[in-house]
Amino acid sequence: MKSKKLKFIIIFVISVAVLTLVPYFILHSKQTPEEKAGQEIVDKQALKIEQIIKDRQANEIKIDENVDPFGEDGIVRVLVLGLDSRAGQTAGHCDVIQMIEINKNNNTVDITAVPRGTYSPLPLGKATTSSDYYVSNACGLAGLDYGINQIEKILGKKADYLVMVGFSETLGILRNLKLPTTETLQWLRQRQGYAIGEPQRARNHSTFIKGLLTKFLPEKKSKLDIPFHYIMYKIVKTDLTFDDSEKIFDALVAMDLPKHPERVTLFMRPSYNVQDIPYDPSTAGDYVNKMIGPVKNYLSGTSYTGVTVEQADKRIADILDQKKDDKDFVVWAYDNQLWLQIENDILREEKRFEVMNKYLDSLNDETEKKQIITDYILEMKYLSLDDWASKGEELLKQEISQN
Repeated sequence: MKSKKLKFIIIFVISVAVLTLVPYFILHSKQTPEEKAGQEIVDKQALKIEQIIKDRQANEIKIDENVDPFGEDGIVRVLVLGLDSRAGQTAGHCDVIQMIEINKNNNTVDITAVPRGTYSPLPLGKATTSSDYYVSNACGLAGLDYGINQIEKILGKKADYLVMVGFSETLGILRNLKLPTTETLQWLRQRQGYAIGEPQRARNHSTFIKGLLTKFLPEKKSKLDIPFHYIMYKIVKTDLTFDDSEKIFDALVAMDLPKHPERVTLFMRPSYNVQDIPYDPSTAGDYVNKMIGPVKNYLSGTSYTGVTVEQADKRIADILDQKKDDKDFVVWAYDNQLWLQIENDILREEKRFEVMNKYLDSLNDETEKKQIITDYILEMKYLSLDDWASKGEELLKQEISQN
């Protein structure tokens, strides 16, 4: 369920052309034969890069007005799964389960949470303890397809599309939304401070999603939003095409949810007596400390680590350094965007570039390599990380020169 490749912006292509042509006229005014020959090589590389970008733009996802993700009934159901994919972990347990049902006929959104501790049968031989019979473990012990089937039975509805978000991806989404990463993640994960525990945490996930829909959706869509949408889309794993995701986004914008939050309704299957606890990014950390404080001395080391952000960053960086020559790990780290778990901006980008380089070494498809590097360059440009964009351009030049 890999994401489609980047839907690029005409403005950026024009800027590449300008940056290519201006130095050309300046440098060609006075040049020795040797300088001219060297400059011709540079010019060819620059034109090659420009052509690659134009080709990528020409092959962008075509809008097909006859294809509607909502179908004939005007309803689309998207199953959102939060998978446990932190460093050193490979089991795909479904820690977060949310079904988002969008009805464009009556402009409503229903969000249904399934607590991860909900009972689920397992295939013979997959369980060893009674606690294994949780729906979250159905994904990890019996496979994702089996887990999704059990979730749909609990919900009584089939999902049209699937969106999977891991630990790393969640941090990336929060960072791009300019939300406090550590505090927000703690707010989303915290359950020990509630008497009802896991069901309240599942409800908090629904409340958080509702908050995103009612606070972050614009009044009207702008073409300038498209690159940001794609960065967010590319972070997750989904069977939605980018075109489908844009059509769903358009429908949500048309619902005017920031002015009509009552159009978003929260449910839970099975039902529990839970509260609607509002998420406030400015007080999320204080709220978690207030809830965890009275019970943290009774929690296990895995429930409350107490490590600092710097220690956590070093732990991830050390793992990436230690296993940089392990091909299987590199592929897993790239696929799960492990660098997103690093809070330090400089260190995060350093490790991302290193992982990408190692991952490229594992590929034999030259076209795929160029696409990955071009995606990276354009994302860095959009995020105004020009130094890293330049490093990407150098990497692309090397790739071109080798072919």
